[in-house]
Amino acid sequence: MPLLTRYTLTLTPSKPCRSQPEWGYRLYATLLAEAPADYAAALHRDGTTPLSQYLTRDGERLNWHVTLLGEDSEAVFSPILEGKREFRLRKDGVALRVAERSCVVVADVEDLFARCARGTGLHRMEVRTPCAFKRHGQYQILPSTRLLLQSLVKQWNGCFLNCPVEDEDGQGIEAMAEGLWCRSYRLHDQSFYLKGNHIPGFVGEITLDNQLTGFHRTLADALLYFSGYAGLGIKTTLGMGGVRHQFCAE
Repeated sequence: MPLLTRYTLTLTPSKPCRSQPEWGYRLYATLLAEAPADYAAALHRDGTTPLSQYLTRDGERLNWHVTLLGEDSEAVFSPILEGKREFRLRKDGVALRVAERSCVVVADVEDLFARCARGTGLHRMEVRTPCAFKRHGQYQILPSTRLLLQSLVKQWNGCFLNCPVEDEDGQGIEAMAEGLWCRSYRLHDQSFYLKGNHIPGFVGEITLDNQLTGFHRTLADALLYFSGYAGLGIKTTLGMGGVRHQFCAE
């Protein structure tokens, strides 16, 4: 069974509407409602991150990007994503019909590292839905390489149980963060509204140059590439921090 499966569902609304990134949360709720009750209850109890997802708009159509993180979520959610023909957002009075469906599969950790080995070490991350980090109970909307890596390591360890990133004293993350140079960034603030709450965040582009060597370089490449599947920051399951990653030419 694949380790990562990223679905892209192109959705056509049943009537003209003005979508928001927060619709990703409502779509997630419809997906969770289709899952077995005991599985959904376990997610809320354990605080695990079974998937990341976010919503973007392309003209009159919506693109829903859903990555299943690990074998358990693959077993539960893949049949739903493969089989459903429409998703109803009752609160908004709109049905979203599935017009197209595609997926990309990463078989295992070795497959992920192999894809990174072909990269240039220059990473462009387009943050497509509001992203935020939380530190000492406060939202952080200015990204640093340390915050990026901390977020990705947490997601990685929750997904790759047999290949965790072990860094008990935080020195490994510090070393990698110092070797990632920001080539360019173009960011602006944008909030995410969730259950009546205003969460400050940012969207835009960040380009990082991996100047590390040896295993740290390999691992940093893999973590940054992983951002295109797992997203960045908090609440990626609910639609925040959606990322499109690409390796750039030198």
